[in-house]
Amino acid sequence: MEKATHTAEERASILFKHNRIYHHNLVRLNYTTYDVQRAQDVINPRTPHCNIMLLQHDDGCDGHYHYAKVLGIHHINIVRAGNVYESRQTEFLFMRWYESVQDHAWETHNLCCVHFLPLANLGAFGFVDPGAVLRACHIIPAFSRGQRNLNDGISPVAGDKHDWKEYYINR
Repeated sequence: MEKATHTAEERASILFKHNRIYHHNLVRLNYTTYDVQRAQDVINPRTPHCNIMLLQHDDGCDGHYHYAKVLGIHHINIVRAGNVYESRQTEFLFMRWYESVQDHAWETHNLCCVHFLPLANLGAFGFVDPGAVLRACHIIPAFSRGQRNLNDGISPVAGDKHDWKEYYINR
C-alpha cells in the first residue's frame, strides 16, 4: 500500500481529542454490483464476515488485489495543535494482511491461495481508510493443508489460535 510521508513537526501537531480512540462493532461498505445496482457488505471482526479486498497499488500491477482480515473498526477525532476548537473525524480499520502464495489460474482450475504474514513481520498488520476497501470477500481455509498453530497461538488480538496454513480466495 502507498505510504504517506509527513515531517516530524506535522505529526507532532496532530492530537486525539480527549485522548480517545472509539471502537465500532460493524462497518458497512457500499459498492456497485456487476449489473450496476447498489449493494452493501457488512464487516464484523468477531464473525467470519471479516475479510476485505483492496486494489493493489504496487508497480507492475495488472489488476490484482490485497486481502486482509479486519481486526478492529475505529474512529478518532483529530485536532491540530494550533486549532483545538475544530476537530475532524477520521475512520480507520486495523487489519492483518494476507500474502499471496499462488495466483489464480483458469487453465489449471486453481483458486488464488493466500496465507497470513508471520506475526513477527513488520508488515503483518496495518491501518486502512474504509473508503479504500473495494468490498468484503470470502476466504476459505485450505483444510487439507492443516492448521498453522497446534497450541493456543501467540496473540489473542490477532486471533492466530485458529489460523490455517493456507486459504483460498473465493471469487
